Amino acid sequence: MKTLYISDLDGTLLDKSARLSDRSAEIIGRLIGKGLLFTIATARSLSSLHILKKLDIRLPCVQLNGVLTYDFSKGEYTGCIPIIPEDARSVIKVLRKHDRMSFVYKADVQYGIHVEFERLTNDVEREFFEARRDQDYKSFEQTGEITVSDDDKVIYFTMVDRREKLLPIHEELGAIAGIRSTLYSDNYSDMYFLEVFSSSATKAAGMKKIKEQLGADRVVAFGDNLNDIEMLQSADLGIAVGDAVEQTKQAAGLIIGNSFEDGVALYLEKAFKE
Repeated sequence: MKTLYISDLDGTLLDKSARLSDRSAEIIGRLIGKGLLFTIATARSLSSLHILKKLDIRLPCVQLNGVLTYDFSKGEYTGCIPIIPEDARSVIKVLRKHDRMSFVYKADVQYGIHVEFERLTNDVEREFFEARRDQDYKSFEQTGEITVSDDDKVIYFTMVDRREKLLPIHEELGAIAGIRSTLYSDNYSDMYFLEVFSSSATKAAGMKKIKEQLGADRVVAFGDNLNDIEMLQSADLGIAVGDAVEQTKQAAGLIIGNSFEDGVALYLEKAFKE
């Protein structure tokens, strides 16, 4: 039986410092070399996936919660699901109503990402910007006022703040049929992420597409946070790490070791032997 294994990154495969441990890298890299079908589904974009270089992943992966798919073996994007311009303008209207603007991701023809922002609201957003401003595949531009034309390919909105600040925005965005809004805790602070993308883009849909491309018989998915629940429920087996949020544990068919104790890698090592 041909099985695809697909894992979330932050809080699942990565440790508390957002690093891939040497132990996990050794185990998974060795198993990939022996034929393990392993890839990732993450809210990150390609510019912050340098942490995976040690794994030598050769399969397509899911980025930005399903907005983009990228094939590591080909070195190219294989899919992009943008937000309809009218819906993107509706999102901006809601954000302005709440006096809050986010990072707005726009894709070019080759799916290179250009990020626009008007201001940085808190220290976490400043750290987010500083950590990514000089990376490949993504450029940042501070602008006086963000606008969306009919020719713009807007693919993503992301912002970080206190839950009480973001929850009213999240609830109001729910009235826009063409977009999906997800609110979940940051693994590395006491803040929350609010992310907005096309309603057609999901980790689950990206996972299914890769499964079909590979001709896999089944798929096993790993996750820890609210944005992983649909993927876990759609997999043949959904697995939550031991330190996952409670709602994700309840959605999983199996709970394994903690993210900071190489839970995913140790499970894969055992499963591959069997």
